[in-house]
Amino acid sequence: MFRSNALTIRMWFLSMTVLLITACAATPIVIGSDVKIEPSASSVQVNDTVRVPVKVDNVTNLSALEIHLSFDANVLEVVEMVDGNFVKADFSVQNTFDNTAGTIDYAIAQINREPANGSGTLFEIVFRAKAGGDALIRFRGTPAAPAGVLLADPNGMAIQVSLIENSVSVK
Repeated sequence: MFRSNALTIRMWFLSMTVLLITACAATPIVIGSDVKIEPSASSVQVNDTVRVPVKVDNVTNLSALEIHLSFDANVLEVVEMVDGNFVKADFSVQNTFDNTAGTIDYAIAQINREPANGSGTLFEIVFRAKAGGDALIRFRGTPAAPAGVLLADPNGMAIQVSLIENSVSVK
């Protein structure tokens, strides 16, 4: 009797192991989300304008976002900021820039809509090149968003993302 119980336990363990391996193999691998700064041109002339979209890739259930950026105010100045329409801005918390300090603050939320999924433009910054130099555009930490970016699902839970910064060279 002990032998048949041991065999039954072994068979059960083997079956569960095969079931677990099969389930793991059938589970899709989730690729992380990226928030990236993606200038339309990497190099511009003084007095030219350059559009700099802030994009998200591979996001799931996005309903709200808060993004804080910094830039070299000696080289670039913000002309305008344009909503990217990936997240429908029912509620705009921040949409400001300071050309003296070289800062941008943008925060919106959509309400009573299906969350955004996939990839798209969160917002776009139009810069004017003021002087020659390389201007790094980077994420700037704040008390509410220590990494400079906070994405949230409809329940207010943070969505983990990787951040990709960029620069514009002014000749």
